[in-house]
Amino acid sequence: MRTLKVLLLGLGLLGTANAGAIGWPNAYEGVMLQGFYWDSYQTETKWAQLTAKVDDLAPYFKLIWVPNSAKSTGGQGYMPIYWFTNHNSDMGTETELKTMISTYKERGVGFIADVVINHRNGVTNWVDFPTETWNGTTYHIGTEGICSTDEVWTQGGDYYSSMARGAADEGDDFDGSRDLDHTNANVQENCKAYCKCLLDTWGYVGFRLDMCKGYAGYYTKMYNQYAQPTYSVGEYWDSSYDAVAAWIEATGGESAAFDFPFKYAVNSAFSSNDMTKLVWYENGTTPKPAGMIHHWYQQLAVTFIDNHDTYRDDSNKFQGNWAAANAFMICSPGTPCVFWPHWTACGDQIGRMIEARNAVGITNTSEVTVLRSNTNCYMAELTGTRGRLAVKIGSEMVTPDGYSNSDQYCYGTDYCIWIKDNYPTNLYILGNLDSGSWLTNSGVTMTKSTNVYKASGVTFKAVDNNTYAYFSLVTTLASSSSDWNTVNSSARYGATSSDLLIAAGDTKTVQEFSSNPGSAYSWKILPGTYDITVDLADMTITVANPSASTSIHDMEVDAEPATPVYYTIDGRQVATPIPGTIYIVRRGTEYQKELNR
Repeated sequence: MRTLKVLLLGLGLLGTANAGAIGWPNAYEGVMLQGFYWDSYQTETKWAQLTAKVDDLAPYFKLIWVPNSAKSTGGQGYMPIYWFTNHNSDMGTETELKTMISTYKERGVGFIADVVINHRNGVTNWVDFPTETWNGTTYHIGTEGICSTDEVWTQGGDYYSSMARGAADEGDDFDGSRDLDHTNANVQENCKAYCKCLLDTWGYVGFRLDMCKGYAGYYTKMYNQYAQPTYSVGEYWDSSYDAVAAWIEATGGESAAFDFPFKYAVNSAFSSNDMTKLVWYENGTTPKPAGMIHHWYQQLAVTFIDNHDTYRDDSNKFQGNWAAANAFMICSPGTPCVFWPHWTACGDQIGRMIEARNAVGITNTSEVTVLRSNTNCYMAELTGTRGRLAVKIGSEMVTPDGYSNSDQYCYGTDYCIWIKDNYPTNLYILGNLDSGSWLTNSGVTMTKSTNVYKASGVTFKAVDNNTYAYFSLVTTLASSSSDWNTVNSSARYGATSSDLLIAAGDTKTVQEFSSNPGSAYSWKILPGTYDITVDLADMTITVANPSASTSIHDMEVDAEPATPVYYTIDGRQVATPIPGTIYIVRRGTEYQKELNR
């Protein structure tokens, strides 16, 4: 039974966490990927291999959690030796690590560091932790930083008998390495600096705190307040809601927690084929999704189906329908964390689920209403920032009220997802087009797929001796060629500044002009033929694939031009231009077509 004390603490945290605790952003829309499993570095998830998958992963995930990156005893990274220096590991080199992080950062994806500070290994023996220098300060932990209850003192014989020891361990013991005494001021200073180093030197955006049951939650608060990560999630491995809630409270809301109560509810529901176990009843009457996400902790709950540890243990491993379980997770509050084997096995399905979540703007704190709960069916509706989503888990064939087959976004064995989005029914490109210049009755019609609109082979032509063509996006066409009143009767979409240059390979931010559509800013583009993609969930426009027949107007350039950048005629940038070849040359924001001599 949940105690009154925990309920009151939870009510206190609700105000604290949402008011500015740094544990995890409020109303966060991203989905996380655990980018590995146990031993996966041997075959498929080294740094270079993950870098090569950026085009596959970046469209779906905003965060990727990877193992501890510093040199460790064994390849997994969970018995670390070094903290600040020597991040050459079995996963890859320091250069490969930084390349991976920077490559994904350019695509809007951040990396979560696995922070293993409960325990540590020595360089040549059990207790000789390395001395390291970072930011001009030297850091070292001696034997006085090892808990007095660590097994080294009983297994080491006379060799360790005269060495200084720390205080007793405040949490669970780990017998594979030395348990650190977090009551020790020097250990605290080392941990604070190490966490800061992971952000500032290595480029991580947040932390996954390994085995945080091994030391008091108060220290996580201390370290996070010093380092200021954007994201922090602790591995407080306990199936009890109250226990996980108490740890979050102990951190002062400075860290989220992995939702182990959610994971074990999913395990139980699918192993028993009883979908009622996906539900918990608030006040004994109101059904809510099971786990930390059903009450005050949605913002600070990271949901998951399996991880590298549970997956290799049959007593904890999820044994049911991977796709259906992921559908329940992705269509619930909290921040979902997809497990690598699930992604590689059914990524097509999971990708569609994430698209549905993103399309209607489901966040970690979205409102959810359970519509149906019986042995063969869990059904719920979520309200996002850009629409609504309904999900059904289980074998029962039923459609939620207010939805129809035309609203189905994706489905599979024992799951179905419906969405109702708030995006425009139609989107048209209007401007200096091949079919006519700024004709309000003949724009290019874009093909809609929920929040994504596409048009291929769009040809722009400059008029009146201009170097560039200009265009914007409208949601309504008129019956006559110059009826701007009709066009501007509904929202338009354009650039973030007047006549903003966009070129092949560029992705720019889209701005909505709903209160005053006639003031929409246009983009300017070199005449030619392009593929245009607009994503109104991310509010971006991407221009790609200019054809080989692109018409480039020559133009004058300053006598002292900026350093030129060379592109092939099909839009590929080249480092060293080949003599006798025609290129598009960019100097500053200006372009011209010329023969390289």
